[in-house]
Amino acid sequence: MVKIKRYRPAISPTATPVRAVRRLHLNPTYTPIAIGPLLNGVTLAALSATMAMSGLTVGTCLRLVGL
Repeated sequence: MVKIKRYRPAISPTATPVRAVRRLHLNPTYTPIAIGPLLNGVTLAALSATMAMSGLTVGTCLRLVGL
């Protein structure tokens, strides 16, 4: 499980580069969530199915209305 950290303010422009880089590594403003390629495929398939059903539904409604 990935813990997403709270929003952190931007680093001050007056901070030294070494300190800014160290702070970025220690306190990331976000944590990327890595999901596997299988889950990517499942998500894409679900989105495709949803869009296809939406298109069929809208097409059927337009056909019934007579457009």
